Amino acid sequence: MNMDVLNQFNMFNTGRNIFRPVLFLAIISSFLFYSCGNGTDDSGSAFERSELLENYCDNIIIPGYHNFNEATIQLHDIVSDYADGSSSLYDCREELQSTWMSWQRVSPFGFGPAYNNLLNVTVNTYPVDIAQIELDIENGSWNPPVSEFDHFGLPAIDYILNYKNQHTDEEINRLLMLTNQLVALSTEVYNDWEQSYADDFKSSTGTELGSSLSSLLNAFNQIYEQNVRKQKLGLPVGISGSIDIGYSLPENVEAYYANTYSIELLYEALIAFEDLYNGDYYINGVKIEGVGLDDYLITLGEYDYGSALNDDILSQLASSKSAVLTLQNPLSDYVVNNRSDAIDVYLELQALVVLWKVDMMGSLGVDIIYQDNDGD
Repeated sequence: MNMDVLNQFNMFNTGRNIFRPVLFLAIISSFLFYSCGNGTDDSGSAFERSELLENYCDNIIIPGYHNFNEATIQLHDIVSDYADGSSSLYDCREELQSTWMSWQRVSPFGFGPAYNNLLNVTVNTYPVDIAQIELDIENGSWNPPVSEFDHFGLPAIDYILNYKNQHTDEEINRLLMLTNQLVALSTEVYNDWEQSYADDFKSSTGTELGSSLSSLLNAFNQIYEQNVRKQKLGLPVGISGSIDIGYSLPENVEAYYANTYSIELLYEALIAFEDLYNGDYYINGVKIEGVGLDDYLITLGEYDYGSALNDDILSQLASSKSAVLTLQNPLSDYVVNNRSDAIDVYLELQALVVLWKVDMMGSLGVDIIYQDNDGD
């Protein structure tokens, strides 16, 4: 496809009014920016940011990390059983998928304890360096990652478990090391949140640089933009921002060696961001409506930057979910054989970047502080 993707995006019919007047947003942003002390906006909104932070911390973030920690422990236990012959390779592969799905629920929180422990890059950097993984297996020793993360985490486990159907003692030993590292990291981050960071997070109710809302929303946008939109679909289909290289890169698909649930991972990630935006959480599998960013926008009033923006975001989330469900596994084949259709799905995901990163951040008076090279 030779069409410039940015031009195609401008032509693409998403059904959303996503390009709002920049000057108007700048005025609203500057007006709201100074309401950073007590958690109540000076714009006339009665929204209490403390309630938002409490809901996120107590009902979404800490339970999410607890579930991921439990999943990593279960994965390590299953691999340990595989080592002594009491579980099967099928069991290990099933548990890997379950752990990977659980990871999608906490990947948006790449700040605070996750950032300090390099959790996101350690858990899910792909595509993997096969040569280095094989060298790790051959060496048989443990050297924790310092700067190169593409032979650790879930993708490395995916390669070892799914590349072949029988494993040597050396390969199983490497699996035990990798899964043990995930347990250690997830335990550290979960404990940090539960024992100390939670109180700091909930007490910082402003919108200024360094506040909880600033950290949360910058991680929210950066990880959606780079780790979901770009990494899960953009790069596999051969797109980075507005640059279309003209051909697909199927080896960039998440869970490439399992090759059966890449789309499920993408969809689960999208649902995780939708629930986070809405402040929704689950108790015994039942969704509970909590205080979210949607409520924050609604309290700004029936304006383009308030409830109308929330309507646009919800509508685009629905369109994006429907679009993702049109993809077919194996995604590595689909991005090659149905590249044009996959690009259409990518453009739906891109529309959320504009709504969240440009419109929502401007409305809430929170500055984007991370760098990206893709544009908006």
